Amino acid sequence: MALAERMRPGSVLDPRSVVHRSFQFARAPDLALLGAVLDEVVARHDAARTLPRKAGDMIELVPAPTRRVIMEERELTSVADEAELRRAIDAVAYAPFDLETGPLVRGSWVRRGAGGILVLTLHHWAGDAGALDALQHEVAALYTARRAGRPMPPEPPRYVDVARGKRVAPAALDEQETLAWWRAQLAGARRASLPTGAKASGPVTGGPRAGPSARVAGAGTALVSAPLGAAADAALVRLAVEHRASPYMVLLAALSAILDDGRGGAEADLTVFAVDGARDGAARRVLGFLAQPMALRFWVDRRAPLGSAVCATRAAVLDALDHRDVPFARLLQIAPRLAVGLLRGRRPATVVQYFALRPLDLDGLRGVPLSSFTADPIGEAQPSPIPIALDVTFERRGDAHTGAAFYDAAHWSAGEVTEALATVQRVLAGAAADPWRPLGELNGQAR
Repeated sequence: MALAERMRPGSVLDPRSVVHRSFQFARAPDLALLGAVLDEVVARHDAARTLPRKAGDMIELVPAPTRRVIMEERELTSVADEAELRRAIDAVAYAPFDLETGPLVRGSWVRRGAGGILVLTLHHWAGDAGALDALQHEVAALYTARRAGRPMPPEPPRYVDVARGKRVAPAALDEQETLAWWRAQLAGARRASLPTGAKASGPVTGGPRAGPSARVAGAGTALVSAPLGAAADAALVRLAVEHRASPYMVLLAALSAILDDGRGGAEADLTVFAVDGARDGAARRVLGFLAQPMALRFWVDRRAPLGSAVCATRAAVLDALDHRDVPFARLLQIAPRLAVGLLRGRRPATVVQYFALRPLDLDGLRGVPLSSFTADPIGEAQPSPIPIALDVTFERRGDAHTGAAFYDAAHWSAGEVTEALATVQRVLAGAAADPWRPLGELNGQAR
């Protein structure tokens, strides 16, 4: 986070730099009890009450006294449409945190008829997507225990201890071997990005939300999102099973049909960033920012079928995970030339992410997760702590997936980014229908 702040001053110290998750309930939970539960979360998690302070070029983390969490309540009419509901959720989710006093966690209730939506929000200094999973688990466990009069679950580890353990350097020999692998793997790497000037190919299954077609200098970060649709969802599951790959690997392979390395041609040398937010053991119960960027380099030949690209992305992901013992910040310190090539190159950088959302159970009262993406295609610039021009995120809820792209509106138009999401849909459905068809043809390119 401190590295990101130095690269993009003011980004992660923005009071609106948040991660959030929202759940729809058919009837309201005990809101007073929820407020007490969030107070308990703050008391149990040091990350929720440790505040960032600018100190020259550095960031200091200052422990703050435990403060109460105020459960904000808003009310919508029962006839409010989806757009009104989404705007209300965004209003409470992106409301600025008080970084002077904290805490860095909050809950909000948007009432709608007999039920409503619970929005759980963390400032980015207090967590990443993995921390949202931990927050969801803590809220469910503490709410159920308090309501049933049972003992509280065990105290989670301190974030500072978990983070310190992740920073412990591996043995010198292992570190040198890992660094040598990364240097060889990323030598001459070309950052993958979306091409410009892409032509829209008609409507997309599920109806993407797209705004103006022109690129707008200085327009900040914009958003386009769309459901994958039933055909692409079914194809994704089938292809993942057939190739013994994760959904992320298959989606990255499908996206490679349109990603560009700046040279053109059927063969492409692609490097994208993933966010390694994997947590194991006790770390799964901890609030705090533990994710780090991870470079993925793979080669695709669009004259070959999608299965070939899945093999390439699968190998890239597994190899990178096998060599993640050296933290990304450490890699950049030791290999500054590599850092310049990866983060300061002329071409925009791309991050591709995947999340699976699960229901929130409050003592038998089930909250269904809602999409994290706003209804407005191009609106107020979204604060982001990652210095990336394009963030393509796929989100799973139940059996359905949504694709979304946060993008720099100075680089691409909404139509161009919408076309990229349409490409993923076409490639998945087309490959399921004809597994041997070349990737370039699935994208609608000339044979």
